[in-house]
Amino acid sequence: MRQRLPDLAYGRDPRQVLDLYLPDAPSPRLLVFIHGGGWRGGDKQQYRALGELLSSFGYAVALPNHRLAPEHPFPAQAEDAAAAIACVLRYAPESGIQPRGVLLGGHSSGAHLAALLAVHPDLGETIAPCDIAGVICISGVYDLTAYAAASGYLAPVFGDAPGVWADASPLRHVGAGAPPFFFAYAEHDVPGAAEQAQAMARELRRHGGFASVTAVPGRDHVSILAGIQSLLDPLALGLAMFLRQVR
Repeated sequence: MRQRLPDLAYGRDPRQVLDLYLPDAPSPRLLVFIHGGGWRGGDKQQYRALGELLSSFGYAVALPNHRLAPEHPFPAQAEDAAAAIACVLRYAPESGIQPRGVLLGGHSSGAHLAALLAVHPDLGETIAPCDIAGVICISGVYDLTAYAAASGYLAPVFGDAPGVWADASPLRHVGAGAPPFFFAYAEHDVPGAAEQAQAMARELRRHGGFASVTAVPGRDHVSILAGIQSLLDPLALGLAMFLRQVR
């Protein structure tokens, strides 16, 4: 019988909680999906349908919240995501979750955080790259420096120093040995979403890695996940194929 364990604390801040979906299957693999919201908003509750769906596929799904900017500027969000992963894995012997073969994922700013944790040499210390089976990035941002014109929006999160923006860009940390990536963006996504996904995919392939990219027609940045529960949906189909490849 599948279970949903809500609001499990992984830290002392009220935002440092996660929902854990446990499947009716022995020794499930862990999939951690980070919510969007521009690093300053959003909530795990927005992704409950996704958690339930992936749990029905046999994954243990963790949906963490994280502290929000500008009260908590970057890297608080990445640190919280890493702490949530560490918390779930710490109790893996009791829950039966596999400690290896973890999948990371996220939507919008959550996709940025998932990608960064997978490739950044310092932020990813919670889990070894060899233990990451794949990364799912939906409508994400991978090169913050390309959004210099949006500095008024990003500065309260990342500050004003160009070096911080570059270091916080997953694209700048891609190297050999990166895990497989799945990228998706919507036809009517935010400006630059398609270019960001394609650029990150090219960089991964240039270093010998695997990257697939799915364009979702008729959707926008928010509604891209609306059809995820139907395998007739391009996003759901692409994601299902990717998950089958990384099993």
